[in-house]
Amino acid sequence: MGLFGKSEPKAPPVDPAYILAEAQECLKEKDMEGALAKFDELCALPVQSPLPLLSRATCLLQLQKYERVIEDCTKVLKFLNSDLNGHEEEGCTTVHSLALMRMAKAYKELGQMDEAKSALMRRNVVEHKLGRDNVDSEDLVDENMADEWKEKGNAEYKQENWTQALDYYRSGLSCDMYNAKLHGNTCMTLIKLKKWSQALKHAEQCIVLEPEWVKGYYMKGMILSSESKLEQARDVLRKAKSMEPQNTKICELLSEVEARVDYVESRLRRRKPQTAEKPKAEDSGTEQPVEDVDSDEDYCEDGSCRTSKTIKLKVTRKDVVNVAVDVCAALVGVALVWWFVRQDA
Repeated sequence: MGLFGKSEPKAPPVDPAYILAEAQECLKEKDMEGALAKFDELCALPVQSPLPLLSRATCLLQLQKYERVIEDCTKVLKFLNSDLNGHEEEGCTTVHSLALMRMAKAYKELGQMDEAKSALMRRNVVEHKLGRDNVDSEDLVDENMADEWKEKGNAEYKQENWTQALDYYRSGLSCDMYNAKLHGNTCMTLIKLKKWSQALKHAEQCIVLEPEWVKGYYMKGMILSSESKLEQARDVLRKAKSMEPQNTKICELLSEVEARVDYVESRLRRRKPQTAEKPKAEDSGTEQPVEDVDSDEDYCEDGSCRTSKTIKLKVTRKDVVNVAVDVCAALVGVALVWWFVRQDA
């Protein structure tokens, strides 16, 4: 608070583009510590993009801070994958594949060769799925290990051990994160656990990886229906039905959702439109008109039907005084009459 109670002027908002330009200038001058400080400042802002984290991971790799590299790359993988603005870096064309390459190098420098191999394998899967890597598909994933985790998860799922099944499915995804079947099993388990937002991500991943697999659309429709997003659920399930018109589960769920949509729409149609407001009478101290407010429905009591009404009357102070004077005058008149009668008697 400044003089005379005036508040101090607020500092202008930080421009991320300005901070990024300063960081790039530090990189040109090989000032890695200065660049890291700028990237730290940039990443402290509300992050809406994985690129600041990926840039900081690159800087940390040069400074041999490998644990932090892995930490930042793990955060990058939580964002949706996207292209590297049309250019290729170290054989990587997407944000995820480059983050996995950085992670693999960090694990290698830490002597964690199994983790390094797994990260590199996952990087190869990303590029291969996009048709941008000339690597033999047999070398991309440890299919035996992924299938082994999936079978363990299936056994726990049948026993309704949802949490343990989820752990096994996620272990399988660590071996092959682009396996649509594993994403589907993970999604169904999360549905059982009623973790709708997480389940929705896996359902959408199924649709991306295998657009012709109807189960991805069915699961997404089930999740949206459970979240009462009925119109979205209806549209997704209609898409699923167009793919498999004879699928009983899809038809039943779609019928249920459409019935709920119709019910909601019918309720909205039955609502009466708001009537225009009546002009308010002026408070002039004179008698005010009676205002009737009708109820939505009539009701009956003891066999006679009537309409509920609320009556509002305007009473002024002048009205109260006049009534009081009249009552006093009446009492005085009664007293005088009684006195004269007594005198005559």
